[in-house]
Amino acid sequence: MTLSSWSRRLSLEGNMRVFAVQTLISQLGFGMFYVIWQPYILKTGVSVVGLGMIQSIINISTAAGLIVWGFLADRIGRKPVTLAGYACRFIAILALVVSQRIEFLLIFAFFVGFSSLFMQGNPGKSALVSESVDSTTRATAFSVLMSISMITNTVTASAGGWIAINAGYSPIFYLCLVGEGLGLILMKARLRETLKPPEVEQEKIGFLEEVKGFLVPEKGIGRLYAILLVMGFGYGTGFSLFFGTLVDNYGFTEFQLGLMSTAFNLSWGLSSIPIGKLTDRVGKKPMLMASWVMAMISLLGFIIFRSFPAFLLFEIVSGLDPSFWVPAWMALISEKVPSERLSAALGKIDAASRIAMIPAPWLGGLLYEAWGFGAPLAVHLGCLLISGALLFTMKE
Repeated sequence: MTLSSWSRRLSLEGNMRVFAVQTLISQLGFGMFYVIWQPYILKTGVSVVGLGMIQSIINISTAAGLIVWGFLADRIGRKPVTLAGYACRFIAILALVVSQRIEFLLIFAFFVGFSSLFMQGNPGKSALVSESVDSTTRATAFSVLMSISMITNTVTASAGGWIAINAGYSPIFYLCLVGEGLGLILMKARLRETLKPPEVEQEKIGFLEEVKGFLVPEKGIGRLYAILLVMGFGYGTGFSLFFGTLVDNYGFTEFQLGLMSTAFNLSWGLSSIPIGKLTDRVGKKPMLMASWVMAMISLLGFIIFRSFPAFLLFEIVSGLDPSFWVPAWMALISEKVPSERLSAALGKIDAASRIAMIPAPWLGGLLYEAWGFGAPLAVHLGCLLISGALLFTMKE
């Protein structure tokens, strides 16, 4: 089979090829950053509760970014919004390079959240990816990009932990800046806009009216909003401070966190493409249900077991959760919403999740301080049971 035929099978043509290269370059730095950012914040003197407040700021600015980028991407185009999101992420890392003072930590929190690209899909980019491929291969397209990201993270995560211990955090920050800069240049030069001029010229809606519209769920997907609201609060409470509490409670090193992140990323990366292709064949709901099962198994493992090898094992199971979820979820939303409203709808529904997450890290920090490591995870478990009831009773 030729290289071109493999590219077609994996939807790696045009914009998808650009995103594949950009993702590879960018994640060389960010694959390390995801591992070390919470330990770094703690080492600046911030407490676990303070770390929760910083994560809450990230969630607030992410919700705002999702609304703004979703609105703008349907008006001025997908490409400029995608570039602006990555530029915000560049500014966020630059703030950490400049100073450890609390003001710069808050600048980091705002811009990394507002980018809507920190453990989150920017609605402009998501719409651009969705519109760059045929509708029958959307799940595959999203899974390919996620696979590239996760496999790159697999290589870099453990390296990031080792570098943080032996050389400090600065080399990781600089590598992030270089990767983001090169990625921005590549996307500026090679990405093609997918929002057609007639769509841009359609009747305009005022920004305030659009923001009001974000308070009302899209017709026909109210249950999906409910699922994301519950999941947002649950994951935000249980996992927002996960690495930070592992360091504080069990004394895990950055290298051990890197190994855990490597296990998670390898699991997600290797399973992403076959699961994405399977999603395009068997449908979305079975994949979402499988995601819930993986989430439940991994969460119970984190609650019951205490040793590092056990955490490493359940990180592998945890990696299958988003591997099943992301391509099915993105394809499901893309099918239900017209193209001219797709970016706004993606931003709107993800913003609902982020709004639910706003108090969650702060609450998780308080629960941890009061009752220990398992308390935030217990709240997550309750939310997972509720979201499972909503998901399993949903019609295909």
